[in-house]
Amino acid sequence: MKFYEFGKGNEKTIMLLPGNLMTHRQYEKLVPMLENKYHIITVSFDGFDETGETTYTTAEKQAEKLAEYIKGNLNRRIDLVYAESLGGCPATYLTREKDISVGGIIISGTSYWNLGIFNSLARNTLYKIPYKFMSKAKKEGTIKLPNWLLKSIGRSNEEIQSMLSQMCVDVTSETMYATFSEGIDFYLNVAKWESNTSIPFACWYGEKESNMKKAIKELKRAFPNIEIHSFKGLGHGEIVNNEDVLIKELETFMKKNSI
Repeated sequence: MKFYEFGKGNEKTIMLLPGNLMTHRQYEKLVPMLENKYHIITVSFDGFDETGETTYTTAEKQAEKLAEYIKGNLNRRIDLVYAESLGGCPATYLTREKDISVGGIIISGTSYWNLGIFNSLARNTLYKIPYKFMSKAKKEGTIKLPNWLLKSIGRSNEEIQSMLSQMCVDVTSETMYATFSEGIDFYLNVAKWESNTSIPFACWYGEKESNMKKAIKELKRAFPNIEIHSFKGLGHGEIVNNEDVLIKELETFMKKNSI
């Protein structure tokens, strides 16, 4: 796991966590718009830190590493955590870390992939799809996702091409297996948690992405005071490309919750 800091002298600290396949570069256009006002920390998770030496295991383990960084480098306090897609899993686990203070958490597009009796089949097959495409992207510099997956995330192949420079194409099958297993297991684990009202919590998603209805149901049970925000006309992860809107909504959330 790698951490990158910007605007270190500023008072309020915001941590930005990327989605599956993505590196810290997912926020490369957003950071320059925030670093003059906030202390910004972007993260590349294990398996996606481009060292070739790490493997993603579980979101809980990633959260533990985030918490250790917050304890060791930020005096145990992070004002806001914003997380895209898979990044929302470790962000949510941070609510269970007892030795740190978190001002607020926003997860975006952390969708529901529990397929019931088909979980075992999905766990052992779905991860092979992005692994195949990322291996091809590494060789050819292009990526083409199947139509069913594009429909699920509400994006086009043209948009995916533009994201390629922000992805970590050098990933292992073990990391891919772990991240897709996490997608399946995450809400099964959240369903067992006691409700939490101590940390301001929000779930954002694009209007065009699927698999969010059940996710929101589980999140509302775990975080009764959760704020839900759907972005009209957007697909999965697309809010990151609408920097002005994203910053406005981040600051609205912070102001509302006295962060």
